[in-house]
Amino acid sequence: MILKDNIFFKKNNHYSLIGYLFNIIQLNMVKKELEKLLNQGKSMNQISKETNKSLTTIRYWCKKYNLTSFHRQFKFLEKKKIGSERKCPKCKKILPSTQFYKRRGIENSSTYCKLCTSKQTLERIHNLKKEMIKYKGNSCVICGYQKCMGALEFHHTNPKEKDFNLSRIKRYSFNENIKKELDKCVLVCANCHREIHSKLVVPPGIEPGIFL
Repeated sequence: MILKDNIFFKKNNHYSLIGYLFNIIQLNMVKKELEKLLNQGKSMNQISKETNKSLTTIRYWCKKYNLTSFHRQFKFLEKKKIGSERKCPKCKKILPSTQFYKRRGIENSSTYCKLCTSKQTLERIHNLKKEMIKYKGNSCVICGYQKCMGALEFHHTNPKEKDFNLSRIKRYSFNENIKKELDKCVLVCANCHREIHSKLVVPPGIEPGIFL
């Protein structure tokens, strides 16, 4: 407004030129202010409230200048300095940072070392299968085998009702979804399972021809 009210420009009738220059200055200010607020990690909604501009307006200018909000985008946040060595809280060993997995976009930032993480995953899988086997009676329904948990498997009595493969589930808690899937299965040992698929034996209570 100061530029437009200048007497010199009024006398020379340069309103169009001054208006153009004034708009350029304003636009540059808008871009710089937006960049500053976005770099502070603020969301477009927060910027809208802070500048008293509509969210649509903020989105328009961000799109026009190809600016992106880094709000809650973990990969753009300042990364934690890991260092060359870390102590694993599980095995208590001080190990090179490369012995830790990538977590949430940050290299070598997993809580436990790779070995402990793998052991923990296997332990959870083992405990889950133990609960699943217990739910189905602990032994093969055909021959009664129960010595080795790893040799016990779940056979779907009707493949058409199968929603997911129980041996490949990527979860560790024994929940209702798993129970529902187990209700469609019988617990058998690996040997009997192969005989079922070879049509040499039929699980108790199941009519021949219903399953594969």
